[in-house]
Amino acid sequence: MTGQKLGAGKARATFELDRTDIADRPLGADITQSLAKVPGVKVSTGDARGGSFSFELFLRGLNKEQIGLTLDGIPTGDARFNGGSPPQRFIDSSNIGSIVVSQSAGDIGAPSRFALGGFIDFRTEEPARDFGVTAEGGVGSFDYNRASLRIDTGNLPGGVAMYGSFSHQRNAVWAGPNARHSNRDHGEFKAVKTFDNGSFLKARVSYNSQFDNDFNIVTLAQFNANPKSDFLNDTLTGIPNQDLNYGGTFGGARRDFLAYLNGKFVLAEHVTLAINPYYQTLDGYSLSYQNRHRQLVGADPYAVLGYTASGGAVRPALATTSNPNVVGGPADMRVTPRKRERYGSTAELTIADLVPRNSVRIGGWFDGGTSSEERDFYPIIPSTTQLAWKGGLPSYVLYNRSTSITTLEFYGQDSFQLVPGVLRLDAGVTWYHVRYKAQSPLEYSAKLDFSQNSPVQPKVAFSLTPLAHLEIFGGFARNFSGIPEDAFLGSTAVIQPGDLKPLQSSNIDGGVRYTARHVALSVQAFHVHLKNGVGIVPNDPTVTDPIDIQRGNLATRAASILGQTTNGVEVAALATFPWIDAYATYSYQQAKYDDAAIGSRDRLNLASVGIIAGSDVRDIPRNSAYGELTLKPFARVRLQANIKYISSRVGGDIIAPTTFQEVAIDRIPGYTLVGAMARYDLPQIGALKNASIQLNVDNVFDVGYIASVTSATATATETGLPGRSLGRYFIGAPRTVTASFRVRF
Repeated sequence: MTGQKLGAGKARATFELDRTDIADRPLGADITQSLAKVPGVKVSTGDARGGSFSFELFLRGLNKEQIGLTLDGIPTGDARFNGGSPPQRFIDSSNIGSIVVSQSAGDIGAPSRFALGGFIDFRTEEPARDFGVTAEGGVGSFDYNRASLRIDTGNLPGGVAMYGSFSHQRNAVWAGPNARHSNRDHGEFKAVKTFDNGSFLKARVSYNSQFDNDFNIVTLAQFNANPKSDFLNDTLTGIPNQDLNYGGTFGGARRDFLAYLNGKFVLAEHVTLAINPYYQTLDGYSLSYQNRHRQLVGADPYAVLGYTASGGAVRPALATTSNPNVVGGPADMRVTPRKRERYGSTAELTIADLVPRNSVRIGGWFDGGTSSEERDFYPIIPSTTQLAWKGGLPSYVLYNRSTSITTLEFYGQDSFQLVPGVLRLDAGVTWYHVRYKAQSPLEYSAKLDFSQNSPVQPKVAFSLTPLAHLEIFGGFARNFSGIPEDAFLGSTAVIQPGDLKPLQSSNIDGGVRYTARHVALSVQAFHVHLKNGVGIVPNDPTVTDPIDIQRGNLATRAASILGQTTNGVEVAALATFPWIDAYATYSYQQAKYDDAAIGSRDRLNLASVGIIAGSDVRDIPRNSAYGELTLKPFARVRLQANIKYISSRVGGDIIAPTTFQEVAIDRIPGYTLVGAMARYDLPQIGALKNASIQLNVDNVFDVGYIASVTSATATATETGLPGRSLGRYFIGAPRTVTASFRVRF
């Protein structure tokens, strides 16, 4: 397992976290937090237990909407905060067996439209071989409590085994414990049927119901004034301008469902067929308090009187009333319902060693479905005790958008053992066809329907083993993403064929691995070039109210922009012995937006989405490191200390509104965090077995820091010049203590 963690035997840059790595985090912790151990990955959430709006993930300079994310090889869709489906929604970390990170996106057949520079596959545990009931509990800082129960059937007649689990957890949001909380109910079921010839069929269902208030975004000046506050109020006043920052109206609720099959069928001695169908739904909403009341004239908040010659919707008059500085002034609750239905399947035929030392993979992927988003305004009566807004029709519906994106992928790869045990070559190609449909009848009359085809995308990798324990590896891949869904659901403007370029990238990496029984070392260099991007910008650049910009109360359009380039080096080393384990990683990344001549159209387009051409990519540190030391001084005792370092990085490119003048580049400070963990595995007492007690302390020294730059305002210009009024940053979690208990009967 020592070498497997660093990708031993792989022809591409690969990193694997096993069950031990995952178990070092508190039971029930957000599974993505385990990725902090992987070089080249930067992950953050609003607190030590997770977060929706505050979740940010980067891999080799690319963000969470440019990375492929799968669960048992099943695509979970995009991970954006406003209507996306990040993988942790379908996961209880106690049921995850491993996480495989492919940093280079060179692997063929990855079922994702977002894997422009890598993908991450979360792999669930198999059912236990014997019957058992596992109970887990947790308590900790900020009123955290968790309870979980899992029942394993063990091996049943006919080669069948199953488990089902349910967990409930709740915690106060540390930045506003009186007004904000997170509440999650999560259930999973998995069944496995094995056949004598090596075939298997696995079925899994996941259901998640969650309410999450989450965190506000702050300016750099606010952080410097108080690094432990996100500047939301913890109490209601009944005064709209003050309750605009009441924390209880931040966040929202969602219900997620995912069901899928993993089937592998041995058709002949050298031939296997894998089929993996899936079905996913999302039903949720987000909230945002508004310090004014909007009322569409007439009884129908969806009313459209007609359309202009150019197709724009003609709506009844909109009346806005405002008296925000008095108790009981008019106010609205803005509610944004979001729904999604996805379905699809992957399939792959593998022919192995029919020709000696040669393996062929031929496969495809189909993904379809619909997503919708609506923006409703409900009148409320401001109160010092409650905010009542539900019931009846909204007073105004700003938009009702829907989109359907159908993706078809075909791929093929041949893997050659050119010199058995010494030199291996993987060579393959992929091709995509993507069809887009979209409509927004409250904004325009057009019903969009167009397609894009990718070029044939080559992917090549090699592995050379010139000496025992030593591997040299490398790869090249071109990747295709098409137009992101948010370009349709997040924009008020019509997108016509040719308006936006599909997203494409190229990736090159290579490195050296040394693996032995107790030690392993990996050094790899990489180059990632994102050829182009898409940004969401205001239609009217004269809108300068930072509240309206931060909360999305303005008309927008999607725009194609230049891309970015990341060059870097990653180093990982580990040593494992009976009484001590040591592990460390270091990553250097130089991520820059593509440059453009001063005064050129390309440079102006970048400025219009809040980017200064040639500047560093936001939130990507040049230097980052992670270290971990684990002691096993006695049987059943595990003690661990870890340290994470993130260097200073760009927080925002400061662009003037209207003129798009490049003003400055703001940098945010780096930080160093220390964590600790202690676990004791209790001896078996009667039916009590596999019991453990664990204590985790995150941010031991209670450091105040900026954890991440939000993607919510990343494309916005600065409205408060010469100062800064636009919120951009999520603050990091303070010292957090979590005690966990696990027992199996």
